[in-house]
Amino acid sequence: MSGDIFTTLKDLCDLPGPVGREGVVQKRIREELSQYCDEIKTDKIGNLTATMEGTKSHYAVVAHADEVGFLVSSIDDNGFIQAKWNTQGYQPDMRLMPGQRVLFMSDQGMIPGCFCVKTAHIAGAKGKKKIPSWDEVFIDIGAESSEEVHEMGIDIGTHLVYDAGIEQIGKNVVGKSLDDRVGLAVILHLAKLFSQLPQVKKPRVTFVSTVMEEIGAKGASAVADEMDVDAVLVLEIGLADDYPGTQGEANVDLGKGPVIVIKDNQIVYSHELTKALGNISKEKGIETQKAVYHNYATDGYRMASQGQKVAAIGVPCRYSHSSFETIRIDDVKNTLKLVYEFLLRNHR
Repeated sequence: MSGDIFTTLKDLCDLPGPVGREGVVQKRIREELSQYCDEIKTDKIGNLTATMEGTKSHYAVVAHADEVGFLVSSIDDNGFIQAKWNTQGYQPDMRLMPGQRVLFMSDQGMIPGCFCVKTAHIAGAKGKKKIPSWDEVFIDIGAESSEEVHEMGIDIGTHLVYDAGIEQIGKNVVGKSLDDRVGLAVILHLAKLFSQLPQVKKPRVTFVSTVMEEIGAKGASAVADEMDVDAVLVLEIGLADDYPGTQGEANVDLGKGPVIVIKDNQIVYSHELTKALGNISKEKGIETQKAVYHNYATDGYRMASQGQKVAAIGVPCRYSHSSFETIRIDDVKNTLKLVYEFLLRNHR
Protein backbone atom coordinates (compact mmCIF):
# COMPACT_ATOMS: atom_id res chain seq x y z
CA MET A 1 0.00 0.00 0.00
CA SER A 2 1.08 3.57 -0.66
CA GLY A 3 2.00 5.75 2.28
CA ASP A 4 -0.90 8.00 1.28
CA ILE A 5 -4.11 7.26 3.21
CA PHE A 6 -6.38 8.31 0.35
CA THR A 7 -4.66 5.85 -1.99
CA THR A 8 -5.01 3.08 0.58
CA LEU A 9 -8.71 3.87 0.98
CA LYS A 10 -9.27 3.91 -2.76
CA ASP A 11 -7.50 0.56 -3.19
CA LEU A 12 -9.58 -1.05 -0.44
CA CYS A 13 -12.94 0.51 -1.32
CA ASP A 14 -12.63 -0.48 -4.98
CA LEU A 15 -12.59 -4.15 -3.92
CA PRO A 16 -15.98 -5.92 -3.84
CA GLY A 17 -16.64 -7.48 -0.45
CA PRO A 18 -20.32 -7.86 0.47
CA VAL A 19 -21.43 -9.97 3.42
CA GLY A 20 -20.34 -13.56 2.78
CA ARG A 21 -18.02 -12.66 -0.13
CA GLU A 22 -15.20 -10.85 1.66
CA GLY A 23 -12.43 -13.04 0.27
CA VAL A 24 -10.94 -10.51 -2.16
CA VAL A 25 -10.66 -7.92 0.61
CA GLN A 26 -9.18 -10.40 3.07
CA LYS A 27 -6.61 -11.50 0.50
CA ARG A 28 -5.45 -7.89 0.11
CA ILE A 29 -5.28 -7.36 3.89
CA ARG A 30 -3.25 -10.56 4.28
CA GLU A 31 -0.81 -9.44 1.58
CA GLU A 32 -0.23 -6.13 3.29
CA LEU A 33 -0.04 -7.35 6.90
CA SER A 34 2.30 -10.20 5.98
CA GLN A 35 5.02 -7.55 5.62
CA TYR A 36 4.72 -6.61 9.28
CA CYS A 37 3.15 -9.41 11.29
CA ASP A 38 4.64 -12.61 12.66
CA GLU A 39 1.56 -14.81 12.56
CA ILE A 40 -1.45 -14.56 10.24
CA LYS A 41 -4.46 -16.85 10.38
CA THR A 42 -7.75 -17.15 8.54
CA ASP A 43 -10.52 -19.09 10.26
CA LYS A 44 -13.19 -21.25 8.66
CA ILE A 45 -15.67 -18.44 8.04
CA GLY A 46 -13.08 -15.98 6.74
CA ASN A 47 -11.98 -13.81 9.68
CA LEU A 48 -8.33 -12.77 9.43
CA THR A 49 -6.10 -12.24 12.46
CA ALA A 50 -2.52 -11.02 12.26
CA THR A 51 -0.29 -10.65 15.31
CA MET A 52 2.67 -8.29 15.56
CA GLU A 53 4.86 -9.45 18.39
CA GLY A 54 5.96 -7.01 21.04
CA THR A 55 6.41 -6.81 24.77
CA LYS A 56 4.10 -6.40 27.75
CA SER A 57 0.40 -5.73 27.05
CA HIS A 58 -1.50 -7.44 24.24
CA TYR A 59 -4.17 -5.49 22.33
CA ALA A 60 -6.59 -6.30 19.54
CA VAL A 61 -7.50 -3.71 16.90
CA VAL A 62 -10.62 -4.72 14.97
CA ALA A 63 -12.33 -3.56 11.77
CA HIS A 64 -14.68 -5.36 9.41
CA ALA A 65 -14.10 -6.28 5.77
CA ASP A 66 -17.70 -6.61 4.57
CA GLU A 67 -19.77 -3.87 2.96
CA VAL A 68 -23.50 -3.43 2.46
CA GLY A 69 -24.75 -5.10 -0.68
CA PHE A 70 -27.51 -7.17 -2.19
CA LEU A 71 -28.41 -10.68 -3.39
CA VAL A 72 -30.41 -11.60 -6.48
CA SER A 73 -33.81 -12.86 -5.33
CA SER A 74 -35.71 -13.23 -8.61
CA ILE A 75 -35.27 -12.95 -12.38
CA ASP A 76 -38.33 -12.42 -14.57
CA ASP A 77 -38.94 -13.76 -18.07
CA ASN A 78 -37.83 -10.48 -19.64
CA GLY A 79 -34.47 -10.41 -17.87
CA PHE A 80 -35.27 -7.88 -15.16
CA ILE A 81 -33.87 -8.66 -11.72
CA GLN A 82 -35.02 -8.06 -8.18
CA ALA A 83 -32.72 -8.24 -5.17
CA LYS A 84 -32.79 -8.44 -1.40
CA TRP A 85 -30.46 -6.63 0.97
CA ASN A 86 -27.71 -8.48 2.85
CA THR A 87 -27.82 -6.49 6.08
CA GLN A 88 -29.64 -7.57 9.20
CA GLY A 89 -33.29 -6.91 9.75
CA TYR A 90 -34.01 -3.79 7.68
CA GLN A 91 -34.28 -2.80 4.06
CA PRO A 92 -32.18 -0.09 2.39
CA ASP A 93 -33.32 3.51 2.35
CA MET A 94 -35.73 3.53 -0.58
CA ARG A 95 -35.22 7.25 -1.11
CA LEU A 96 -31.74 6.41 -2.39
CA MET A 97 -32.19 3.29 -4.52
CA PRO A 98 -33.51 4.37 -7.97
CA GLY A 99 -30.63 5.31 -10.24
CA GLN A 100 -27.96 3.56 -8.19
CA ARG A 101 -25.51 1.68 -10.37
CA VAL A 102 -24.40 -1.75 -9.21
CA LEU A 103 -21.99 -4.54 -10.12
CA PHE A 104 -22.96 -8.22 -10.04
CA MET A 105 -20.24 -10.61 -8.85
CA SER A 106 -21.06 -13.21 -11.50
CA ASP A 107 -19.11 -16.35 -12.33
CA GLN A 108 -18.00 -14.62 -15.51
CA GLY A 109 -16.80 -11.40 -13.91
CA MET A 110 -18.36 -8.14 -12.82
CA ILE A 111 -21.61 -7.32 -14.65
CA PRO A 112 -22.98 -3.75 -14.48
CA GLY A 113 -26.60 -2.88 -13.81
CA CYS A 114 -28.81 -0.14 -12.41
CA PHE A 115 -31.68 0.04 -9.90
CA CYS A 116 -34.71 1.37 -11.76
CA VAL A 117 -38.34 2.43 -11.23
CA LYS A 118 -41.10 3.62 -13.56
CA THR A 119 -40.16 6.91 -15.17
CA ALA A 120 -42.12 9.96 -14.04
CA HIS A 121 -43.72 10.19 -17.50
CA ILE A 122 -45.46 6.88 -16.80
CA ALA A 123 -45.89 7.16 -13.04
CA GLY A 124 -47.60 10.53 -13.44
CA ALA A 125 -47.69 13.51 -11.11
CA LYS A 126 -49.04 11.50 -8.19
CA GLY A 127 -46.78 8.50 -8.69
CA LYS A 128 -43.55 10.46 -8.89
CA LYS A 129 -44.18 11.99 -5.46
CA LYS A 130 -44.37 8.54 -3.83
CA ILE A 131 -41.35 6.75 -2.38
CA PRO A 132 -41.32 3.38 -4.16
CA SER A 133 -41.71 0.16 -2.24
CA TRP A 134 -38.95 -2.42 -2.48
CA ASP A 135 -41.11 -4.57 -4.78
CA GLU A 136 -41.40 -1.67 -7.23
CA VAL A 137 -37.64 -1.37 -7.69
CA PHE A 138 -35.88 -3.64 -10.17
CA ILE A 139 -32.48 -3.93 -11.83
CA ASP A 140 -31.89 -3.57 -15.56
CA ILE A 141 -28.73 -5.18 -16.95
CA GLY A 142 -29.65 -4.88 -20.62
CA ALA A 143 -30.82 -8.49 -20.95
CA GLU A 144 -33.98 -9.59 -22.78
CA SER A 145 -34.72 -12.90 -21.08
CA SER A 146 -34.00 -14.92 -17.95
CA GLU A 147 -31.95 -17.28 -20.12
CA GLU A 148 -29.71 -14.41 -21.18
CA VAL A 149 -29.24 -13.38 -17.54
CA HIS A 150 -28.20 -16.93 -16.63
CA GLU A 151 -25.78 -17.02 -19.57
CA MET A 152 -24.09 -13.95 -18.06
CA GLY A 153 -23.40 -15.96 -14.90
CA ILE A 154 -26.13 -14.40 -12.77
CA ASP A 155 -28.46 -16.61 -10.74
CA ILE A 156 -30.53 -16.53 -7.56
CA GLY A 157 -28.15 -15.62 -4.75
CA THR A 158 -25.59 -13.79 -6.91
CA HIS A 159 -24.05 -10.94 -4.92
CA LEU A 160 -24.05 -7.33 -6.06
CA VAL A 161 -22.48 -4.16 -4.68
CA TYR A 162 -22.70 -0.47 -5.43
CA ASP A 163 -20.67 0.65 -8.44
CA ALA A 164 -19.20 3.81 -6.94
CA GLY A 165 -15.52 4.60 -6.84
CA ILE A 166 -13.81 6.67 -4.16
CA GLU A 167 -13.10 10.26 -5.09
CA GLN A 168 -12.20 13.54 -3.47
CA ILE A 169 -14.88 16.24 -3.64
CA GLY A 170 -13.61 19.43 -2.06
CA LYS A 171 -12.47 18.55 1.45
CA ASN A 172 -14.48 15.32 1.43
CA VAL A 173 -13.76 11.75 0.36
CA VAL A 174 -16.89 10.17 -1.11
CA GLY A 175 -17.83 6.66 -2.22
CA LYS A 176 -18.96 3.18 -1.25
CA SER A 177 -17.77 0.86 1.53
CA LEU A 178 -15.98 3.46 3.64
CA ASP A 179 -17.90 1.52 6.28
CA ASP A 180 -15.59 -0.13 7.19
CA ARG A 181 -12.66 -0.04 4.80
CA VAL A 182 -11.65 3.15 6.61
CA GLY A 183 -11.04 0.99 9.70
CA LEU A 184 -8.93 -1.43 7.67
CA ALA A 185 -6.94 1.47 6.19
CA VAL A 186 -6.09 2.65 9.70
CA ILE A 187 -5.01 -0.88 10.61
CA LEU A 188 -2.65 -1.11 7.63
CA HIS A 189 -1.01 2.24 8.38
CA LEU A 190 -0.85 1.42 12.09
CA ALA A 191 0.99 -1.84 11.35
CA LYS A 192 3.44 0.00 9.14
CA LEU A 193 4.14 2.59 11.84
CA PHE A 194 4.77 -0.04 14.51
CA SER A 195 7.00 -2.04 12.17
CA GLN A 196 9.42 0.90 12.18
CA LEU A 197 9.93 0.75 15.96
CA PRO A 198 12.57 -1.34 17.75
CA GLN A 199 11.12 -4.59 19.08
CA VAL A 200 11.44 -3.51 22.71
CA LYS A 201 9.25 -0.47 22.08
CA LYS A 202 6.42 -2.30 20.35
CA PRO A 203 3.21 -3.37 22.02
CA ARG A 204 1.92 -6.80 21.08
CA VAL A 205 -0.99 -6.16 18.71
CA THR A 206 -3.38 -8.52 16.99
CA PHE A 207 -5.02 -6.91 14.00
CA VAL A 208 -8.42 -8.38 13.17
CA SER A 209 -10.38 -8.07 9.93
CA THR A 210 -13.79 -9.62 10.53
CA VAL A 211 -16.49 -10.84 8.16
CA MET A 212 -20.28 -10.54 8.26
CA GLU A 213 -20.45 -7.54 10.60
CA GLU A 214 -23.35 -6.08 8.64
CA ILE A 215 -25.52 -9.09 9.38
CA GLY A 216 -25.13 -9.11 13.13
CA ALA A 217 -21.37 -9.31 13.71
CA LYS A 218 -21.30 -13.04 13.06
CA GLY A 219 -17.59 -13.06 12.28
CA ALA A 220 -16.70 -11.23 15.47
CA SER A 221 -18.51 -13.90 17.47
CA ALA A 222 -16.09 -16.52 16.21
CA VAL A 223 -13.05 -14.33 16.87
CA ALA A 224 -14.24 -13.41 20.36
CA ASP A 225 -14.47 -17.08 21.36
CA GLU A 226 -10.73 -17.49 20.75
CA MET A 227 -9.42 -14.13 21.94
CA ASP A 228 -7.90 -13.21 25.28
CA VAL A 229 -6.27 -9.79 25.24
CA ASP A 230 -5.84 -6.84 27.59
CA ALA A 231 -8.14 -4.60 25.57
CA VAL A 232 -9.97 -4.39 22.24
CA LEU A 233 -10.19 -1.25 20.09
CA VAL A 234 -12.88 -1.40 17.42
CA LEU A 235 -12.39 0.93 14.45
CA GLU A 236 -15.57 1.96 12.67
CA ILE A 237 -17.32 4.89 11.10
CA GLY A 238 -18.99 7.32 13.48
CA LEU A 239 -22.38 8.67 12.44
CA ALA A 240 -22.10 12.38 11.62
CA ASP A 241 -25.16 14.63 11.85
CA ASP A 242 -23.79 17.93 10.63
CA TYR A 243 -25.85 18.45 7.48
CA PRO A 244 -29.31 19.86 6.62
CA GLY A 245 -32.30 17.94 7.96
CA THR A 246 -30.52 16.32 10.92
CA GLN A 247 -31.46 17.16 14.47
CA GLY A 248 -28.00 17.07 16.02
CA GLU A 249 -28.77 14.10 18.26
CA ALA A 250 -25.15 12.99 18.33
CA ASN A 251 -23.50 16.37 17.58
CA VAL A 252 -20.78 14.75 15.46
CA ASP A 253 -19.16 16.78 12.68
CA LEU A 254 -16.80 15.97 9.85
CA GLY A 255 -13.36 17.48 10.37
CA LYS A 256 -13.52 17.60 14.17
CA GLY A 257 -11.67 14.39 14.88
CA PRO A 258 -12.47 10.75 15.66
CA VAL A 259 -15.55 9.83 17.67
CA ILE A 260 -15.07 8.04 20.98
CA VAL A 261 -18.31 6.05 21.25
CA ILE A 262 -19.68 5.86 24.79
CA LYS A 263 -22.74 3.69 24.12
CA ASP A 264 -24.58 2.11 21.19
CA ASN A 265 -27.54 -0.23 20.69
CA GLN A 266 -25.85 -3.17 22.38
CA ILE A 267 -23.34 -2.06 24.98
CA VAL A 268 -21.83 0.69 27.06
CA TYR A 269 -18.14 0.70 26.15
CA SER A 270 -15.40 0.41 28.75
CA HIS A 271 -15.30 3.56 30.87
CA GLU A 272 -11.64 2.89 31.63
CA LEU A 273 -10.69 2.73 27.95
CA THR A 274 -12.79 5.65 26.78
CA LYS A 275 -11.39 7.81 29.58
CA ALA A 276 -7.84 6.78 28.65
CA LEU A 277 -8.49 7.68 25.00
CA GLY A 278 -9.86 11.05 26.06
CA ASN A 279 -6.83 11.75 28.24
CA ILE A 280 -4.42 10.92 25.43
CA SER A 281 -6.32 13.13 23.01
CA LYS A 282 -5.89 16.06 25.40
CA GLU A 283 -2.22 15.38 26.09
CA LYS A 284 -1.34 15.00 22.41
CA GLY A 285 -3.60 17.76 21.13
CA ILE A 286 -5.71 15.37 19.04
CA GLU A 287 -9.21 16.75 18.55
CA THR A 288 -11.85 14.13 19.34
CA GLN A 289 -15.61 13.95 19.75
CA LYS A 290 -17.83 11.81 21.98
CA ALA A 291 -21.16 10.25 21.05
CA VAL A 292 -23.99 8.19 22.48
CA TYR A 293 -25.69 6.38 19.59
CA HIS A 294 -29.10 4.72 19.56
CA ASN A 295 -29.17 3.31 16.02
CA TYR A 296 -25.66 1.92 15.72
CA ALA A 297 -23.71 -1.21 16.55
CA THR A 298 -20.21 -2.60 16.05
CA ASP A 299 -18.26 -5.84 16.42
CA GLY A 300 -17.52 -4.63 19.94
CA TYR A 301 -20.53 -6.13 21.66
CA ARG A 302 -19.52 -9.62 20.53
CA MET A 303 -16.09 -9.05 22.05
CA ALA A 304 -17.54 -7.65 25.26
CA SER A 305 -19.89 -10.63 25.50
CA GLN A 306 -16.81 -12.80 25.97
CA GLY A 307 -15.52 -10.62 28.82
CA GLN A 308 -13.16 -8.35 26.89
CA LYS A 309 -12.68 -4.65 27.66
CA VAL A 310 -13.77 -2.80 24.52
CA ALA A 311 -13.63 0.75 23.18
CA ALA A 312 -15.01 1.93 19.84
CA ILE A 313 -13.50 4.72 17.79
CA GLY A 314 -15.33 6.02 14.74
CA VAL A 315 -14.22 8.11 11.79
CA PRO A 316 -17.05 10.65 11.31
CA CYS A 317 -19.11 9.69 8.26
CA ARG A 318 -22.14 11.20 6.55
CA TYR A 319 -24.75 9.20 4.60
CA SER A 320 -23.89 5.75 5.99
CA HIS A 321 -24.89 2.61 4.08
CA SER A 322 -25.10 4.49 0.80
CA SER A 323 -22.99 4.63 -2.34
CA PHE A 324 -21.82 8.12 -1.32
CA GLU A 325 -20.57 7.69 2.23
CA THR A 326 -18.54 10.78 3.06
CA ILE A 327 -15.53 11.33 5.33
CA ARG A 328 -12.51 13.64 5.75
CA ILE A 329 -8.92 12.44 5.47
CA ASP A 330 -7.84 14.57 8.44
CA ASP A 331 -10.24 12.60 10.64
CA VAL A 332 -8.67 9.35 9.43
CA LYS A 333 -5.18 10.68 10.19
CA ASN A 334 -6.24 11.74 13.68
CA THR A 335 -7.83 8.35 14.30
CA LEU A 336 -4.56 6.71 13.33
CA LYS A 337 -2.62 9.06 15.62
CA LEU A 338 -4.99 8.48 18.56
CA VAL A 339 -4.81 4.69 18.33
CA TYR A 340 -1.03 4.74 17.83
CA GLU A 341 -0.49 6.95 20.88
CA PHE A 342 -2.90 4.89 22.99
CA LEU A 343 -1.07 1.65 22.22
CA LEU A 344 2.34 3.20 22.82
CA ARG A 345 1.26 4.79 26.11
CA ASN A 346 -0.24 1.64 27.51
CA HIS A 347 2.71 -0.41 26.36
CA ARG A 348 5.15 1.55 28.52
